Amino acid sequence: MSPVNPVHPVRARENELRERAAHTVATVARRLADPGAMPAPAPASASARDASVFHAASLSDGAPGIALLHAELAHTDPAHRATAHRWIRHAASLARLATAPGPQGLYGPLAALSFALHRAADGPDGQRAARAHLGGLVADVAGARAEREEQRLDGNLGCTTFTAYDVISGQAGLGAHLLELGRPAEAAVTRLLRALTSLTRPVRADNRVLPGWWVALDGAAYRPVVPSAGHANLGMAHGVPGPLALLALAWSQGVRVPGQRAAITELAEWLLAQRQTDSEGPWWPGQLSLGPSRQRPGRPSWCYGTPGIARALQLAGLALGVSRWQEAAVVALRSALTRAEAGEAGDAGEAEPPAEAGLCHGLAGLLQITWRVARDSGDPRLAGHLPGLAARLLDLADEDAPFGFATAPGERPPEEHPGGFLTGAAGAALALHTFASDTAPATRWDRALLLA
Repeated sequence: MSPVNPVHPVRARENELRERAAHTVATVARRLADPGAMPAPAPASASARDASVFHAASLSDGAPGIALLHAELAHTDPAHRATAHRWIRHAASLARLATAPGPQGLYGPLAALSFALHRAADGPDGQRAARAHLGGLVADVAGARAEREEQRLDGNLGCTTFTAYDVISGQAGLGAHLLELGRPAEAAVTRLLRALTSLTRPVRADNRVLPGWWVALDGAAYRPVVPSAGHANLGMAHGVPGPLALLALAWSQGVRVPGQRAAITELAEWLLAQRQTDSEGPWWPGQLSLGPSRQRPGRPSWCYGTPGIARALQLAGLALGVSRWQEAAVVALRSALTRAEAGEAGDAGEAEPPAEAGLCHGLAGLLQITWRVARDSGDPRLAGHLPGLAARLLDLADEDAPFGFATAPGERPPEEHPGGFLTGAAGAALALHTFASDTAPATRWDRALLLA
């Protein structure tokens, strides 16, 4: 009898982690099987009720994001398809009520419903009419945004805004979805890409020449200020990496407008020019202002900090074939992961490692970014970080919590639902599913983060 080859200890550990991850994903999905799990709109006042309905219909905290989890799982277990559709119907009922407040970007009810339905559809022809209708409405929103940007630039009307360009509420997020819709959205995508390309045109305000992506908002509470007191945002959620990633993804898909290559190059080189270095390696601050400030690495997360910037640079490098940008992205992400594991920021000061599960500023986002960058670069050192990241995320799983994950530490905004996509259990489960299967998401749900 031939001897049985023992499983290598490292491989055995990875296999165990993947099994744990799959179990946790199943637990979260089971607890998020019923739309009744979402809280009812707050009845305290009309404004509170409107806000609650808006967030319950949003991609960040509501039904569309939970539908994404079941849509992804349906590709290996068809039983989840019906559950995804239940959440879609719930999202549609909420979207009809969610007239205010909040900007209608990708994470607002309209585009969120379209994005989720696109992924939950029963094949290429499934829900075709509904998808076409919603896609047309999203294209109209994007067209109106682009027109406002054209008027701003033509009239030299000051600085841009987050709702004009960012991932959460602006053109980068809307474009991420519209790129998937093909010919029906072609005109809207072209106009949107032209608007984002125009971000490279400097603005003149307060007798200064400022980058075209400068916002007249303070860097803390995002309150309106005079332009010279504003900032340039470097985070993937609200900063220039979002437009860079969208322009790069469009280029890779063959969707191009005049000036797009030059804009990708300028944005990528500007980000590299803002890169700082200490004993742990390269890093980026969360934002830049004109006044003196103590810069330090942003937290190692998707929304702000080096990981999101690294993925945007990698996508730009892949799109235009610039190896220098790709290499810079890999080196920077390695550095961010080293900091996160050590719990410090080297010479620049403390940088807290993620202490929560979510995609936005938690371990799930860091895990998904690392998986994507490692897969596209083939870098073994990045791949070697994946089991440790997954283990830390799994340590936050809590069987006693309503949706399978411990609540994030600290005081949380009331609209952050613990089962949601961006900061809650659904998003954490999606990242764990990527790790457990070690395959790219079948639904490409992480396009909502502009990671793919």
